[in-house]
Amino acid sequence: MKKLSLFLYSTFYLLSYTFAQTDSVRITHTQETGTLEKQRFIDQYDYVFMTKEPTKWMVKGYGNVNNLLGSEIFQGGYIKRTVDFRVGVERKLSPSFSIAIEAARNPISTFRKNGFFDYSDYYSTSRKRWVTSAELRWYYDMASRIRQGKNSNNFSGNYLSLRYERVWQNENSVATGFSGTHGKWNTDYFGSYYHSQLSLNYGIQRRFFRYGLIDFSIGLNRNTDQLIHRKYTFLNGDNSIKQPIDWNNIQSSSTSTPQHNWSITTNFKVGLALADFKKASEVAPRQVFQTLENENQMLKISWPRILLSTSAQTFNGSIGYEQKIAKSAFSINTYLNFSFYNSFIKNTTIYDPATKTNFTSNSQSSSIGGFLHLQPRWYFLMNRQVALGKTGTNLSGVYAGLNNVGFGSYGFSKNDLYKNTFRFSPIFVNTGLLMGYQRKLFQKGFIDINLSKGLINRHPYLLGPSNFIFDFKLGFAL
Repeated sequence: MKKLSLFLYSTFYLLSYTFAQTDSVRITHTQETGTLEKQRFIDQYDYVFMTKEPTKWMVKGYGNVNNLLGSEIFQGGYIKRTVDFRVGVERKLSPSFSIAIEAARNPISTFRKNGFFDYSDYYSTSRKRWVTSAELRWYYDMASRIRQGKNSNNFSGNYLSLRYERVWQNENSVATGFSGTHGKWNTDYFGSYYHSQLSLNYGIQRRFFRYGLIDFSIGLNRNTDQLIHRKYTFLNGDNSIKQPIDWNNIQSSSTSTPQHNWSITTNFKVGLALADFKKASEVAPRQVFQTLENENQMLKISWPRILLSTSAQTFNGSIGYEQKIAKSAFSINTYLNFSFYNSFIKNTTIYDPATKTNFTSNSQSSSIGGFLHLQPRWYFLMNRQVALGKTGTNLSGVYAGLNNVGFGSYGFSKNDLYKNTFRFSPIFVNTGLLMGYQRKLFQKGFIDINLSKGLINRHPYLLGPSNFIFDFKLGFAL
């Protein structure tokens, strides 16, 4: 736990450093004759993150792309199923405090309860429900920065917040199945649904140019699920399986019991924002994206995906290294994407295929695995951009190449009767065509987005029927 706490602290320290609020003193000396006019000076950091633009309200639409980060199988509708889209408004109450409300219309199978895995193929449904939330934010250092002339009263700052989220779902739609065994209808059915969440968050929100918005946060959450027990009573006392079902002979009743659990999660939100600000002075994009720097190598650490709770623990991360070949437009890039998952469930119903009956048992499953990507890359526009003076010889830009993928894992699942262990020794999975875009952000940040299509597919069950891999990474560059 100490190592995990140190890792989380180090991650947010790097993140704060990457998007650090500039504290340097700017000295400008001018000599003018004639009329003295009001001048407005702004550096590249202020321009990009709108720190000097007074803003009292902001309408925002964003997606929580935390589940999108990483290398995943790409299929039709993947982004729609994986990204949690929200719309909302944030209003300043004072320089230090704001209140925000948000709403969404999401599928019944919620992203939060499914953790980092996309279960939509198993729980696909057209049914949706409303999700609303309210949040009180404290921008704890903004008032002092305003007094020091380092910030204006706006929404680009570090914050602590208290957030409450509620799902509006009819419990009558839960545990409504009807099944039977050994010639008898079952009379008791159990189900649950995600009801609400109270969160204490630490976050870093920044405006990004005029209409962009980015928000990193880590939260301590108290989740509430509603456990539903639905009971069918046969009025004549006979629950023998007969068709058609005589519903006039069946009386239904249900009870709802709240169940609370704690979790720690990371969030990464990207979206659009509309606000009451004035246009800032222009800054050349090359100053923002470090396009004129020469760079031969880059160590990359991606923003992690973390979920820690009493019943499940999940960690997904990535570390990469890219080396330019001499001063050419070619490079060799490697990523190690690693994951850990562990879950423990008490008193769950499990089907025993040997006896063809259900039994109640505790169950645990755990796995650790990794994908190794080896990617020869060609930044095919670099030589032209260098000749035009628009970029340096670095590792930023559009690229094409090959994506060679290897995989290995170990894990087990067990209950009171059985234990199954599975192990994949390191194996070659796929070689495919690669197309992507990478960019250095300021001094210590990077973004890398690519899509690859497999050509030599040794293990199709690992990459799905479409054989596409979508990879989205954002994090720290050293």
